[in-house]
Amino acid sequence: MKRVLVVGAGIQGLVTAAREHLAKNQVFIVEKRKRIGGRGTSQESFGHQLEHGPHLLLKGGELHKMVKKVSKVKPSLRPIRPNKVLIVGHGELYPINDPKEILNLKMGKDPIREEALRLISGWGQDIPERKQALLKGKLCVVGEGWSGLIGRLASTLEEVGVPIQTGMKITGTYDGGVITSKGMKIEADEVKMCDGSPIGEPVKVSTLDVVLDNRPLKGLHGLIKGDVAILDLAAIHPKKAPGMSHFSCIALSGGVSKIEDLLDERVSGWRSHIITRRENNSITLTDSRGLLSDGMI
Repeated sequence: MKRVLVVGAGIQGLVTAAREHLAKNQVFIVEKRKRIGGRGTSQESFGHQLEHGPHLLLKGGELHKMVKKVSKVKPSLRPIRPNKVLIVGHGELYPINDPKEILNLKMGKDPIREEALRLISGWGQDIPERKQALLKGKLCVVGEGWSGLIGRLASTLEEVGVPIQTGMKITGTYDGGVITSKGMKIEADEVKMCDGSPIGEPVKVSTLDVVLDNRPLKGLHGLIKGDVAILDLAAIHPKKAPGMSHFSCIALSGGVSKIEDLLDERVSGWRSHIITRRENNSITLTDSRGLLSDGMI
């Protein structure tokens, strides 16, 4: 049995800790923030959970497998339907009722749809596994949200005796452990750094989450224009703002204003229907590895 210290309580840190525990090691987690989850956290506002932009879980992927393994309750998943996503000025993301358009897409003769598929499946990153999952109905919105997955992992770890200490920043290492910002030494046989530090240059995007008291997209799962995507989580999953709209949006460039421009263009009067909103004008999506949250584990 080894003493393993995991630094960071985001998705990567929690899954790493779970794997080390399953390997019969003694595990301890430290997190510099007061809350766990990293970019997988949510903020409750007016009864709604707002996250940092859209999160889609790969059904059957590593994170999904781990959550099912450690939790008795299966996550509630609903797939995004590409035939219900509209590319502005071009048509459906996947035109199931137009064999000619589907053939053009499969033959590589539709670059607009190709880029749009890449945007939704990987938020601009080229991840073939997620693209195929999108087309097969295996890229899903999680009913309890990304923070729900975090909560399940964390509670399971605590149940089996893996402590999570928040508000503890690691400032240095030595042969046999680490040193905290308060000068305390934590001994460990092995230290796993899962603090979210980027490898190479970070990839920054802008996100906007907004809940509206109406349903202007009338059942559409989303809109795409250029490198901006708007998903209506409430149209995809019934647990998300029933009877309303929960737009979770991302722009690869141009800031939050570019998302708002598309909403102004396609969802007239949306500002007068806002219940709550959360935005990030610049947030790290990934780094030089090109992996998303559920692929970094």
